[in-house]
Amino acid sequence: MERAQQLLRSLNKDARIIEIGPSFNPLAPKRDGWNTIVVDHASREELLQKYHDQTIDRIEAVDIVWTGGSLADAVPTDQHGTFDAFIASHVIEHTTDIVTFLRAAETLLRPDGVVILAVPDKRKCFDFYRSLSATADAVTAFLERRDRHTLRTHIDYALNMALKSGGVGAWAADDIRPVEPANPVTDAPQWHAAVTRPDYTDAHAWVFVPSSFSLMILELSLLGYLDLQVDELQERHATEFFVWLRKGAPRLTADEARRERTALMQRVIVELAEQARQLPNGPLGESAALLRDRLLKAEYRTQALRRVLSAVQANLGRFGLNRRRFRQQIALAGQDVPANALAPIQHHILLNEATKILNRRKGADGLTATVEEDPALAENAVLVVPLGAAQFRDPLLAAELLRERQRSRAVQVVLEAVLKSLRSRSWDKKRFKALIAKAAQETPTVGPEAVRHAVLAEESRKVLGVPRA
Repeated sequence: MERAQQLLRSLNKDARIIEIGPSFNPLAPKRDGWNTIVVDHASREELLQKYHDQTIDRIEAVDIVWTGGSLADAVPTDQHGTFDAFIASHVIEHTTDIVTFLRAAETLLRPDGVVILAVPDKRKCFDFYRSLSATADAVTAFLERRDRHTLRTHIDYALNMALKSGGVGAWAADDIRPVEPANPVTDAPQWHAAVTRPDYTDAHAWVFVPSSFSLMILELSLLGYLDLQVDELQERHATEFFVWLRKGAPRLTADEARRERTALMQRVIVELAEQARQLPNGPLGESAALLRDRLLKAEYRTQALRRVLSAVQANLGRFGLNRRRFRQQIALAGQDVPANALAPIQHHILLNEATKILNRRKGADGLTATVEEDPALAENAVLVVPLGAAQFRDPLLAAELLRERQRSRAVQVVLEAVLKSLRSRSWDKKRFKALIAKAAQETPTVGPEAVRHAVLAEESRKVLGVPRA
């Protein structure tokens, strides 16, 4: 699946879209039939002149020119709350105030709208040697109402920008060519000039790896600055990662918030450590790389199970499962699977779990009987033997792998509870709730297994159609 198709996979051309900063490469161009409002920093004529050395035939007419202040203020108020999607590809890292930018997205979107972002991954671009942005930085920029990049940002951007051999500024995760600073250390006058110019001077102000972005969104939402949560995040092999945000800050207890933050903080360390794989003789050995690959497989398994569960939820009514629509949604889910080396895992699980539901057997009590898990699936697609930290000499990776396996198991438990509660022409909500309650009682409250509780609660709410508290 092409990049644009992957980012836009949840939308159709009836959707009302606002795309921010598409410049010469729009994701949802009007000429292709998309119902898009284009926002950019300059008019089409100015963009044609600025990007004359690029392929400019895709530059579109700009509906709204935005040069500063809140984006929400640049859009007419009668269009607030009318958009199905807010799209920004490689834009958010350039903003001076990330909180105000995302608040504008909240203002412009419908209640069920989606924020779709493509974000540079510092491990795979010229931000390689720069430090990660933190929630404290985002809060400070918001409280200062920052509309220009700071002197520190310009110094850091210039001093620590790095390129691969041949002046390459974006690359794949397995590129082991040397990464060297791009600029000399004698550019101090330019740093000061960038700050004192009356017009905006561009820079990458925000630097992320996937988990540090998720951590920032979580913390900003817990602090009350945003009302968003990460609906999905997809790591890419090269240059960037994709993020889908939805309205609705997570409602977590203090203990749940601490666990979520700790898990993300540990993932950040793991993701940063992966940069060492790009060093010719880096310290990240083959065993840790193998463990990371297995962790990705476990994550893919969880994603596939969630897709099947979402299809069940969408097609489950008082008269049972709408089998035709369920099949259609599983087929669409198969089309959305990223085309990479791990794709067979998701395809296998989608097919296997959907087949279980469609071929369920009715027991003597009129309820559906469970189907034994396909041994081949367990052998080929998922990790079934816990791997200890000592075995791989990487405790963070091993711990995260255990947690991901528990998340996957929790989704599987909810899916099995749905199966056991389906009748031929209805489904038994009472039985479903009882099965989930029993599973929760049997799940330990400490250790890696404790991760299951939050997943059980969240996925069960989705199946029952119960909103977050």
